[in-house]
Amino acid sequence: MKKFLALFMAMVLCVSLVACGKDNGGYPTKPTEDSTPTPPPRLYFPNPFTGEEKTKDYPEGQRAVAIMINNISAARPQRGLSQASILFESKVEGGITRFMGIFEDYKNLEDVGPVRSGRDQFLRWAMPWQVLYCHIGRSGITQTYIDTNDYNALDLDGFNRNFIYRRNRPGKNKEHTAYTNTEELSAAIEKGNYDMDKIYAEPLFNFVPYDNGNDGFRDLKGEAADTISVVHSETYRTYFDYDKSSKKYMMSQYNGSIRAREKTIDENDGQQIGFENVFIAFADISKYPYPGGHPKGDPNYQYVDMNYGGIGYYFSNGKVEKIRWFKGGPMERLRFTDWDEKPLEINCGKSYIGFVDLDEYERFKYASSAEEMKEEVIDQTQAGSETETEFE
Repeated sequence: MKKFLALFMAMVLCVSLVACGKDNGGYPTKPTEDSTPTPPPRLYFPNPFTGEEKTKDYPEGQRAVAIMINNISAARPQRGLSQASILFESKVEGGITRFMGIFEDYKNLEDVGPVRSGRDQFLRWAMPWQVLYCHIGRSGITQTYIDTNDYNALDLDGFNRNFIYRRNRPGKNKEHTAYTNTEELSAAIEKGNYDMDKIYAEPLFNFVPYDNGNDGFRDLKGEAADTISVVHSETYRTYFDYDKSSKKYMMSQYNGSIRAREKTIDENDGQQIGFENVFIAFADISKYPYPGGHPKGDPNYQYVDMNYGGIGYYFSNGKVEKIRWFKGGPMERLRFTDWDEKPLEINCGKSYIGFVDLDEYERFKYASSAEEMKEEVIDQTQAGSETETEFE
């Protein structure tokens, strides 16, 4: 029996050696090492508001702020527009437009203003990003959205908690003199115990990677577009001219008071403001029903329908693409897609987003050069009748 067991174990050992060491003299072979080194993980840290690479100055873990800015001609030139990573423009009452700037670092702000009252369309764009919404007064409709969507903890209303100072502007009405800055905002935030801790885990839009070998730019598929003309109303028109050296669309506006087009200047540095991205989104904009009773008369507040999305145009790097936009409910983010409804690849940089009444679609124009642009002659009888009345 012992002889049998010894013979069996010898046979098993022989078979094992042959299996392990075949074609190598019966000896086990060393496992081969992969000569190709494992590439290190990609380090990619985009600024969530611009898609650009985060700098050491980016305020990591800090909530951004949205500030309402007056755009009546008497309020110009404004301050702080060039510091906004995203600038919205839309009609508020009648033909008047207003701005909302998204500022990523309230601790590094120069003067911003004139600060003005809140409107619901701007709040609806801001809420999904969970930014601090800053304004002086608001329409009743805006307050309803704040209450309904439980946004009071991130609502900074200058009527309830002061965050502005008054600048001496000879010849200007009081509503054109309210400004804020880092000092004023920080004091109001601390006093109001606002929660400014916020991590933006992903970019707000589908930005082109900043390390794509072309500085975060892509070449748009559409035709050349070096000049843009947007009609918001008879007295409010916005223009852009592409500057190849900076890859920015430089902004101008029509001034009904002087009946002429003028550059949009940031009074902080005296420079014309520009954007790498310009979005023109068309929406059904109509007057809210008015029940009466306002001491100044019918405020003519404008409702921007965002329920179903719409068509638009995306300008960047000197070209244009026709796009679609989607928003939905108040807490749903604004999205841009290509014409086939695939996520739109957006170039890195600052963005202007203008929401324009569908009724003005036929008057919207762009061209490959200023010489080719045939602008509509402005009716001066209408253009000179800009109202200075604004409502809280």
